[in-house]
Amino acid sequence: RSRVMQIDENSVKMDFNHPLAGMRLYFTGSILEVRPATPEELAHGHVHGAGGHED
Repeated sequence: RSRVMQIDENSVKMDFNHPLAGMRLYFTGSILEVRPATPEELAHGHVHGAGGHED
């Protein structure tokens, strides 16, 4: 979704931001499971998804 912000003789200024961009959003959630980090995650300093480093 986009919006035309300004039309000049030689250009058109458009906004391609998401409609919620810049708004304060609040989320609630639950922790369903906790697992220990794998040795690879500890070595890399971040979590890996189910498919490994690509997730």
